[in-house]
Amino acid sequence: MKITFVTPFFYPVMGGAENHVFYLAQELIKKGHEIEVFTSDLDRKGKIKELEETYQGIKIRRFKTLFRIGDFSSFFPSVMKSIKESDSDIIHMHCFRHPFNSAAFSTNKPVILTPHYPEYPKELRKKSTRFLIALFDKLIGKSVLKRCNKLLVITEIEKEWLKNKFKVPEEKITLLPNGIPKSYLKKRNPETFRKKLKLKKDKLMILSLSRLHKSKGFDQVIRIAGKFPKAKFILAGVDGGFRGELEYLVKKLNLNNIIFTGELSEEEKLQAYSASDIFIHPSHFEGFGIVVLEAFSQQTAVLTSNQGGLPWVVQDSGLIFEDYNLEDLQNKLQQLLSNKKLREDLTKRGRKRVEQFTWEKLGNNLEEIYKEVISNTS
Repeated sequence: MKITFVTPFFYPVMGGAENHVFYLAQELIKKGHEIEVFTSDLDRKGKIKELEETYQGIKIRRFKTLFRIGDFSSFFPSVMKSIKESDSDIIHMHCFRHPFNSAAFSTNKPVILTPHYPEYPKELRKKSTRFLIALFDKLIGKSVLKRCNKLLVITEIEKEWLKNKFKVPEEKITLLPNGIPKSYLKKRNPETFRKKLKLKKDKLMILSLSRLHKSKGFDQVIRIAGKFPKAKFILAGVDGGFRGELEYLVKKLNLNNIIFTGELSEEEKLQAYSASDIFIHPSHFEGFGIVVLEAFSQQTAVLTSNQGGLPWVVQDSGLIFEDYNLEDLQNKLQQLLSNKKLREDLTKRGRKRVEQFTWEKLGNNLEEIYKEVISNTS
């Protein structure tokens, strides 16, 4: 098969949706399929000069962007013609409520859409963005969903959202969640990362790892860190424009148990999870939350907010606190810190749960979905 993925951003941009596309593409290439990715010429801060390249077997075509829409969308209209003229067997679009979604009407090829659950709370979006979303949903949103041959959701929560908000029939929706590479299941040495930070083996270490963006809720961790002076709180990840405010908050609260590490490599991330006693993901919204799977893989006890798809990912393999409720966050963290047996029990459950979410298994599932869709439309 020849498969075209269409996505707002791609390599070298890294994130949940970008990783989803990349790893599935890798698995499909292993099976002998030809993969091309249509995307914008944007990275998080500017533009990418190279409009065409092949990266690890994936043919990438970047289209000139006329303008950016918020943090996660852009307008690159020349992709429409390329989708229309594509000789691929199937067009697989990623991310709903993007201008390129309308290209679904310009091709007679089977079209699959993975929405990536874009129902962010209104507090996280500008008023102008909320207006554009409402306009999109009203004018073409339902029509795009109707045109697609199959909708792939990353959690069961997203499935209910599509059914309730857009009246999509259940038989049109299939679960294909995010995943992690199989190699991540190998336990890393917990001492490696602690040595880098000069932390003793018995020092309680609490990790939060994500892009340092306002939407990720890291400030909630900082606000309760003073209640746990014997623990070290590690805030890891590339600056998404919010690190300055977080550092100011640390200084304002006069805390000395917070460490910012900056961006970590993939291997360093796994070492950090392995070294940690607890992983907190306080995000105000996540369509899924791949970091939770990564923490599970390294047998780290998990505590997340109750937002987006996180409760479905965590289930009974971690604890969940009510977002913006600092008292609840503090109490749940205290519960984990004071109960080693609970932490050990959760790590075992998490390790067992994450084995269902390897890209190898998900790639096999996706190949079968493609075959079914092509068979039903031929």
